[in-house]
Amino acid sequence: GGQEEETKESAKMLDVRALGLMGVLVLMHATAAFSFSLFPSSVLSAGLQKTPLQMRPVGRQNAARKVGGRRMCMLGSPLSDGDSSRLFQTVSEMEPGFLPPIGGAAIEPTENSTVLPLFPLGAVVYTPFSEHRLNIFEPRYRAMYNDILFSGSRRFAVCTMHPDDGRFSQYATVFYLKDLKEVSEQTNDAVKFVCDHEVIGRVKINKVLNPSAWTSGDTYLKIEAEYQEDTEEMHEDVLETEEALKDDYTRLVGLQHEIAEDVKFTKDSVTNFNTTMGKGFWTTVEMWQVFQNQRLVAKQQEMQREFQTKLINYLTKEGGAGKLPDVVNIAELPDEMQQEVRSLQARMSDDLMPMQARDGFDMQLMIEASSHSDRLRILRGLVQNECRRLETKKTLKSLFAQ
Repeated sequence: GGQEEETKESAKMLDVRALGLMGVLVLMHATAAFSFSLFPSSVLSAGLQKTPLQMRPVGRQNAARKVGGRRMCMLGSPLSDGDSSRLFQTVSEMEPGFLPPIGGAAIEPTENSTVLPLFPLGAVVYTPFSEHRLNIFEPRYRAMYNDILFSGSRRFAVCTMHPDDGRFSQYATVFYLKDLKEVSEQTNDAVKFVCDHEVIGRVKINKVLNPSAWTSGDTYLKIEAEYQEDTEEMHEDVLETEEALKDDYTRLVGLQHEIAEDVKFTKDSVTNFNTTMGKGFWTTVEMWQVFQNQRLVAKQQEMQREFQTKLINYLTKEGGAGKLPDVVNIAELPDEMQQEVRSLQARMSDDLMPMQARDGFDMQLMIEASSHSDRLRILRGLVQNECRRLETKKTLKSLFAQ
């Protein structure tokens, strides 16, 4: 229904090496794609242009729940209890909440409740204070934009979807429409609107009011939602948690540079690391999201590298005069290379898709968290886990060197 088209600044806080695709773009048959999209390109660069926003204060949500045997992030107690040096273990066992599979009859909203349009946008988590541009082409979402403009609300909720079964996340972010351009004439009606938004808050989805619309596609979904605000906390406790996160982050950056990781944060980012509640910290969360995505890209390209060399050699030989074709159909490759493609696809699916799903869960936990301290602890757990991975890598390098 919508396609993201963002203009972002370069990744100021990231030092990325060896991420090029070896000078050839390979486009394969649609039924057996070799180079598949793991995530939208819109989240591959840091430094979104943002403006200070006023988060809408509403009720508090601080209840403990369990889903699938795993404790949820919404209560904060599993994060604040126990050994803070082992937050990596606590966070790795947490999963965000998802609604039951959508279905059933239409229901009326509760009296005086907040009703919002819902726009599910795949696996990407959109964080508060970020800005996004969407190209709108599907009829139901064209209607949604007409409605939010006519009503004056200019707001809708955006949720993620479970990577396995497509269930909607229980917590969503709220997009506010800043600007809309009608571009149907320029695009032969392929795209109706180009829309700029800012993320102004978080909501909990209590009900999907018209579930059949998801499958029928005749209109957009509507939800009954509850705006979320962070719980009040002791200032001293927050400062202590912020300092602990900064210490772990400093250690991480040192390790990344010591073992010369391909994807790493700059040393200057230690000084600029922002843990302040509000826009400052959410910018840091977004920076971590960029790191997750670049790390995944690097892993994907590392797995592709050996095959790409063989493919380039084959194409150069077949094409003559050192030329490479613009498009390659997988069915036209030799049987041996087709088998390598299938083997590579299987390895990438086994190794990369779980990484992508886990990264998405971690970002969704940030959206669900009921306090600034809980988000600090979640991010600290992620930083700790990366430190543990690099410590292991460092030890192995040392053993091989000996």
